[in-house]
Amino acid sequence: MSKSFRKTLIPLFAAALTFGQASATFAEDPVPQPVPQMNDSYNIVALGDSLGTGYEPGMTLQSVPYGYVDRVYEQALFHGRSELDNYAILGLSTTGLFNFLQAASENRSVTAMDLQAFPATTQSEALKQADDMAKKAPELGKDLAHADLVVLTIGANDFTKLIEAAKDKDTTSARQIIQDKAAETMNKYTEDLDKTMNLLHKLAPDARIVMSDQYLPLMPSHELYPDLDNVGKTLSETVDAKAASLSAAGIPVQVAHVFEPFRGKSSSLTHFNLLEGFDIHPTQKGYETIAKAFSDVLWHEYRTPSPRPADVVNTIIINGKETQNKPIFKNNTNFLAITDLADAIDATWKWDPQTKSVTFTKNGHSVVITIAAKTIVVDGVKKPLATPAYFQQVGKVTKTYVPLGVVSDSLNYQVVFRNKLKTAFINL
Repeated sequence: MSKSFRKTLIPLFAAALTFGQASATFAEDPVPQPVPQMNDSYNIVALGDSLGTGYEPGMTLQSVPYGYVDRVYEQALFHGRSELDNYAILGLSTTGLFNFLQAASENRSVTAMDLQAFPATTQSEALKQADDMAKKAPELGKDLAHADLVVLTIGANDFTKLIEAAKDKDTTSARQIIQDKAAETMNKYTEDLDKTMNLLHKLAPDARIVMSDQYLPLMPSHELYPDLDNVGKTLSETVDAKAASLSAAGIPVQVAHVFEPFRGKSSSLTHFNLLEGFDIHPTQKGYETIAKAFSDVLWHEYRTPSPRPADVVNTIIINGKETQNKPIFKNNTNFLAITDLADAIDATWKWDPQTKSVTFTKNGHSVVITIAAKTIVVDGVKKPLATPAYFQQVGKVTKTYVPLGVVSDSLNYQVVFRNKLKTAFINL
């Protein structure tokens, strides 16, 4: 075996079964998703392997990942009220996913080993994460029944056997083994994928299903790149064909293409390093690239908050639109002037100068906030308020600032703060 091949003998694509530590739990032209109706959440379920968990090298069960699934959820929040349930499992294969779905269909809690045989080298934290998630199979079944969208990355671990068979071989022998076993591996993967998608559709009959193809983490200079690149292209074409046939059969499956965006860019999009060892999981830039591929299928766009002025801590996005006037971050709470907030959430409001209170009304609900008061009145019921409203001079005008989240939540809006974006999403 050549020295360079020995150092880079890795699973073909993006979800390795073994690593130092595990992460935390956590065809036709596509039609953009409709904005959910008032108080009707767009329910997203994520399935698949370590890409779905957002794993990066060095993560533990206490880590807070930020992968492609988290970003897809944020894109959904740009478009309306949304909820996310992530059931991705570290090291999962297509067979394991099918068994997970089978357990969900039978309302049966299982173990990681019931899903698939994990290699003996799999780290204990990875097995614990898989065990914890496998036990949630009954919950998965319930969430899939109400899902509007299922996103998944699956297949990388199916192709590990292809590379494992080439271990301790010289480059010529390894190349021959890859070529010989590619068709066999592809056929088994396609067979498993077909039955998995059929079962998934039964469990989530109203859901749109979007899955990715797989990326190749080798640079073009690697001696095996042409062979593995050819397998990658074939796999991408195979996934496209399978999605088309499933869609024709009434199962709405679409493909988020990541093979091409990653092609030849592993040095920046993955943690792979030829000189210092390797980990083929995506970098943050890589996860964003995957999220963009999914978002392009779902919404034909990928949105990010506008750059913030230096004195603005957080961005506020209400019903998909950024507030025109800057919020004030005080006592760990976002405040907006009452006129800006009322306009943003399309609520009516009335100021009472005698009591120094403002009353918001929307959707049959009312909220009364009094300046400096430590209580708030919601639909006639007094509740404690940790962050009172206050006056603040803005230029020559005195404005009344009210706690954004408290008012929005009291009017039955969904309020979600995404720490990585430093953005609060408020949706009907």
